[in-house]
Amino acid sequence: MAKTNNRVFTLPSDLFISKQGVVKLLGASTLLAVLAGCGGGSGDSNDNGGRPSLPPTNPAPIVGNLPPTIENDNVQIFGDTQVNVGSAAGFAIIPTTNNQITSVSWRQTAGPTLSFLADNSQTIGFDVPSVGNYTLEASVSMQGQSSASTYSINFSAAGSGESASVRLDHTATELGKVSLHVGVPSNKSIQSVSWQQMAGPRAQNIREDEDFVFFDAPSVVSDAVISYRATVNYTDGTTEQDDVFVTVKNVNFDEDGLFYGNSTIISEDMYAFNQNSPYRNALERCVYNNTIPNPPTCTFSQLPLIGMQTNSPTVQNVLDRTLVSHAWMGERFENYLQNSAAGPDMLNLLRGVTAVVISYDVRPSFYWAATGAIYLDARNFWQTPEERDTLNDVPDFRSDFGSDLNFSVFWRYTKDNDYYPSARIAKQDRINRSFEDVEASISWLMYHELAHANDFFPPSSWASVSTNTTPLAYFRNNGTNSDILDDDFPLRSDQLHSLAQVRFANQTPTSTERNYRGTDIEGFFAPDIASSFYSYLTEREDFATLFERYMMLYRLGSEADVAIIDGRTNSDEPLVVWGQRNRITQGSLEDRTVFTVSRVYPELGNIRNTLRSLNSPILMTPNQGWFENLEISPVAPGTNAVSSRAKQARKFSRQEIEQRVFSDTRFIHDGRPDLQ
Repeated sequence: MAKTNNRVFTLPSDLFISKQGVVKLLGASTLLAVLAGCGGGSGDSNDNGGRPSLPPTNPAPIVGNLPPTIENDNVQIFGDTQVNVGSAAGFAIIPTTNNQITSVSWRQTAGPTLSFLADNSQTIGFDVPSVGNYTLEASVSMQGQSSASTYSINFSAAGSGESASVRLDHTATELGKVSLHVGVPSNKSIQSVSWQQMAGPRAQNIREDEDFVFFDAPSVVSDAVISYRATVNYTDGTTEQDDVFVTVKNVNFDEDGLFYGNSTIISEDMYAFNQNSPYRNALERCVYNNTIPNPPTCTFSQLPLIGMQTNSPTVQNVLDRTLVSHAWMGERFENYLQNSAAGPDMLNLLRGVTAVVISYDVRPSFYWAATGAIYLDARNFWQTPEERDTLNDVPDFRSDFGSDLNFSVFWRYTKDNDYYPSARIAKQDRINRSFEDVEASISWLMYHELAHANDFFPPSSWASVSTNTTPLAYFRNNGTNSDILDDDFPLRSDQLHSLAQVRFANQTPTSTERNYRGTDIEGFFAPDIASSFYSYLTEREDFATLFERYMMLYRLGSEADVAIIDGRTNSDEPLVVWGQRNRITQGSLEDRTVFTVSRVYPELGNIRNTLRSLNSPILMTPNQGWFENLEISPVAPGTNAVSSRAKQARKFSRQEIEQRVFSDTRFIHDGRPDLQ
């Protein structure tokens, strides 16, 4: 989602106006989360709140020539005919002429079984498990041709063990963000990694970060293939190399459109998870592509809210509204809805959306009233390392926001005095996540985004929404419950409202704000009635965070922590100035919480009584470490508590502490990379 350049970013008219008629620059967690969330009117700005613009559209120079493995009058196919066992491999298909490939379907016809996670893409990547001879077939349809052509690709694998592997060969949209990661054998330690583009149009805005490289795909006039090489130097003095292919797809953009006009480039590999869905065409046309106009033109007659069709949606009803970049994302979503304790809640809350989008290139997750859809970062859904390989690891563009402030506000979810989700899995470890950790990762995110959806389209509205209007047009003519929350139960601290714009929207702090310390922030926050620091960004985020915190505690028994940390957290054990667990059940927040939850989810019944029955707030011990303050909840008799020292054994290293500081401090929409 982040791009850096000098292109002027113009706020889309009608989307960024507050209820007071003032343009709000929602650059951080909610830049897209509530683009349509702040009222009617029109306006623009040359300040994008920190969200950078698109790279240049001039065709890039060619680095070097890449000989195809197969070439004929229609296509070129690139890939290695000999690979190492235990390594990653891949093949890429592009048209020989300027003709357009409209669809690709891959299948394996010979050799030990391979696992494909993007078998509908022009580029396929996979790990090679065994010695042998392999054959793949690609069925390719091209514009203007009446039938598909089938191509057979042969390769062989040899060797006896793991080797350095760059993951993953894949297709990127021109100007889109690309990330590559080199994995190494478990018995090797990296001394250094160097990256080099070997062939294809030159990548833009390249940044190397040890075992990662990030870049913007160049502008192209026809589909092209980039070859990139990682050279890994190990601490034992040995060296390995591996190459990877990235297809850069030439696409059509609406330069004034909803997404491109907001500096967002979308994968062309999106498709309806259920290909037999009656909403398939509407999903693929109306909610997530590079040509949606601004304002959008799809009405509720084409893609209604789920709640306009049924008051008791099934899992299949939801999957009929699900758009994905990879089939595994829909499969994990289906499993979650069927088996999570939160699944019935989500089915009810999803009545307030037109569609669910899950993609490798959504980051951060967001809700957009312009389409009525929620957009979910797929890093919350992965369970296997192969699924994780398909994700984009480009750093969140908000990571440096507010870096010159002299305090931090950390947050986390816990359960049974441990992190929730609990697993901290390094990408190099290549191990699975449990369903419980996937459930935890998805639940808080969906509770939050669906609170936004049911704020803009509350249950009381579904029966009266006209099918002839668009989501944006409906919103412009109707208020929201978050507006009422802000009017009736306003947050009181002007200082924190301003500081939230610094931390989350990249506004420049004043000299006074730069000098605030943790004790100052405690004086602003502790007596106020916000559930989190993030709540001060907008009334929309205040509303959604209240609901999220309540539901995580009520449904999953997951307790939320918030803590004020002094200084810039350079210590391996950041010290708590003030902190609290279960702030959502504090009496001073009760009226706000009851109002919010009852408006979003009235089926829950007597919310006030339920709230009073939930775990009470617990204060952290000041001047004690953030991690040392993990085990502060009472332990049920017979429960085996895990010691803080044992938990810290899986936490520490300078890089890990910086990742955790980033994820715990700032962004409720972010995928929490240290916990993925």
